Amino acid sequence: MKTVSVIGLGNRGFEYMSFIKYLHHRQAKIVAICDISKIALDEIGKSFKIDDDKRFLSADDFFKAGVLSDGLIISTQDKSHVEITRAALNAGYKKILLEKPISDNISECEELTSLAKEKGATVLICHVLRYADYYKKIKEILDSGIVGDLIHINHTEKVGYFHFGHSFVRGNWRREEDSTPSLLAKCCHDIDLLCWFAGAPCKEVSSYGNLNYFKKENAPEGATPYCLGGCTAKKNCPYDTEYTYITSPPHKATFVKYNRRTMTGYMHNSRKDMYNCLEKSSYGKCVFMSDNDVMDNQIVNMRFENGVTATHLMTAFSQKCMRTSTFHCTKGEIICVDKSMKLKIFGKGTKTIHAANKLIPSHGESDLRIIDGFIDLLEGKPLKPEYSTDIGVSTESHRVVMAAEKSRLLDGQIIKVADYK
Repeated sequence: MKTVSVIGLGNRGFEYMSFIKYLHHRQAKIVAICDISKIALDEIGKSFKIDDDKRFLSADDFFKAGVLSDGLIISTQDKSHVEITRAALNAGYKKILLEKPISDNISECEELTSLAKEKGATVLICHVLRYADYYKKIKEILDSGIVGDLIHINHTEKVGYFHFGHSFVRGNWRREEDSTPSLLAKCCHDIDLLCWFAGAPCKEVSSYGNLNYFKKENAPEGATPYCLGGCTAKKNCPYDTEYTYITSPPHKATFVKYNRRTMTGYMHNSRKDMYNCLEKSSYGKCVFMSDNDVMDNQIVNMRFENGVTATHLMTAFSQKCMRTSTFHCTKGEIICVDKSMKLKIFGKGTKTIHAANKLIPSHGESDLRIIDGFIDLLEGKPLKPEYSTDIGVSTESHRVVMAAEKSRLLDGQIIKVADYK
């Protein structure tokens, strides 16, 4: 029986703990947890039967206790990733699963890559999409040659208006100073996918992006700083917090309605708890009067060393959270919309490819699969190199994202990726 510790008990940390508890209980056990919230420690610690002396309120105290487990999951907020991973490697942890992104500083990514190598440790980054059957199938088709040579990829991440409002206008990722740029926070694993599909290092990038909509000058007449503060425009506003989080009927509700622990800190919340949250916290703010500064729309153009080109669009302005991709190749196309995939061979018609898990959304399947991979790592099984998201591989796709950010700040100037330090 392998043992696992978890630092960071937010949505992702709790989800990964649950996968281990319910799907891998014969192979691994959660033995220690760490979080800055005592509420989270108490509630989750009790649910997972974690001994009191293995619940830590600070990473310093956690690491002072020595190496507590065979593996470590780090799922804290973005800005803390480097410090905690550095401490974990220096403490002696050899098998680490780190939530993306690593850092918005390429030197820090390179530092951790070198430190992991020096310590003989494996650090996997949660570029979870690589692990989904859907995306593995795309890679398999591209590598098979059936569609000829890859020429161009057109990829879009539709974040979803409600998801963007929740996470990037009101939530933890709304300010670069406190987290990372939205392109890095939301799309670093999309860029990782594009690099994987292209099959060659990215040579150069250019990027344009803006905070177009979620700012004070776009507030409708009658808007107030908080939706529950007497706003007379809320009835016709898709971002109304009361409707989004409380009153929307189940058949119209989005998943953010059920992210209540993110908002209050408690696993169980009453209607009154939610109203109190919306009256006082950033989650109750008008999306036009928050303190957000991250881009709500950004495009990245990429050229790879083998001549393949790619375009990636990240946009807040979509009805659903979904990804769409078209792969233009010399002998055909692969057209992907959410979980559907069509293979079009020139002169031979269209074929529907069934690769996605119908019961689990693609991201959910990806999360399950990366935990499968982490358990394999703990058990000493070899990782498939073509699917590995080792920190060294991830650092290179992070470099592409950061070069794109530099281009954006320089009004779309072309940036040589290899020169980005």
